[in-house]
Amino acid sequence: MKRALIILMLVALLGCSGEEVMQPDTPVKASTLMKHSMDIQNYEAFQRLFFEEAKGTISKEEFEKLGGLTAEATDYREHMLLTFSNGEMVLVEFAPKLEEKEDYQIVNVIPVPEDVKAFFNSYRK
Repeated sequence: MKRALIILMLVALLGCSGEEVMQPDTPVKASTLMKHSMDIQNYEAFQRLFFEEAKGTISKEEFEKLGGLTAEATDYREHMLLTFSNGEMVLVEFAPKLEEKEDYQIVNVIPVPEDVKAFFNSYRK
């Protein structure tokens, strides 16, 4: 399954005919383009993927460090973090969506431990 997903991503990234360029219109595609920009050490392409107000939040030096973390094989998973008004959090994991017409399907719902809540809360502005 992972191998098929990796092959699918490579085909989508490289394109069969070379005419269509991947757009960052889903979280997986945006992540794939981000990893590709890191693999080829293209900081400008990396920055173009960011929300306008978030551009520049990762310096070129940090980008280079992140590039050192990547590996050839990558497991792409889609998650949504839900934060409730009482401070509790859950992480929802979705099944890979292989066709545009498919609905998202939940694989797991994970209560977020206190120390991990602190990690997520530290990035809120």
